[in-house]
Amino acid sequence: MSIELKNVNHNYGSFKALDDLSATFESGKITMILGPNGCGKTTLLKYLINSSDSGVFDGSMAYVPQETTGSLNMTVRDVLSLGRYDKSKFYFRETAKDREIIDSAIAEFGLESFVDRNIDTLSAGEKQRVFIARAIVQQADWTLLDEPTANLDVKYADKLLRIIKAHRDEGKSFIMVVHDINLASLHADNILLMKSGKRIEQGVPAKALTLESLKTAYDIDFLSAEIDGREIFVSSIK
Repeated sequence: MSIELKNVNHNYGSFKALDDLSATFESGKITMILGPNGCGKTTLLKYLINSSDSGVFDGSMAYVPQETTGSLNMTVRDVLSLGRYDKSKFYFRETAKDREIIDSAIAEFGLESFVDRNIDTLSAGEKQRVFIARAIVQQADWTLLDEPTANLDVKYADKLLRIIKAHRDEGKSFIMVVHDINLASLHADNILLMKSGKRIEQGVPAKALTLESLKTAYDIDFLSAEIDGREIFVSSIK
């Protein structure tokens, strides 16, 4: 079941972060939210999270924020185990199924070399992989990710997108805030392009990302070229 938002408004004091925003998020798809800094992308993600108990979502939800702060003083494996608490219940031991799912995520995300290390000793990119893996082990219907590739190098960003696509193909749904226009063009099923809390365009990449819509969103001109049937974009410097 898709998520439908109609005429959503959200203010921070006198600042209008979401301005009469309507959007659709299709289940079983990867929807990427794009737009300039301060346009309301993260606010929209938080609005969706806070709406998870009000009937907006049909199914369970996992969330990975843009940044994690504070000390956990836990091993990587223990952090992944937290993702199974809603399944195995807090006061019970991990089940064999829990361990199977955790071990699968460790292999899938390539965490074997530091799975027994304290997570506080990891680099930002390594931590990012762990927290995304923790969301995946929840096996939620919807997974919301705020700039999941921000701390990842090219290799692991590519690996993450392959993992997300594999889980989408198994029926899971993803909503991702991203800054990389070409990442969205090449990998998203649907795109929501925003500016100043408003929707500029939404749809498949070919519909949502055009030279006109990008100029409207970012206030600069772009050039485009086609790769593998999808367009890529660069800013036009004159």
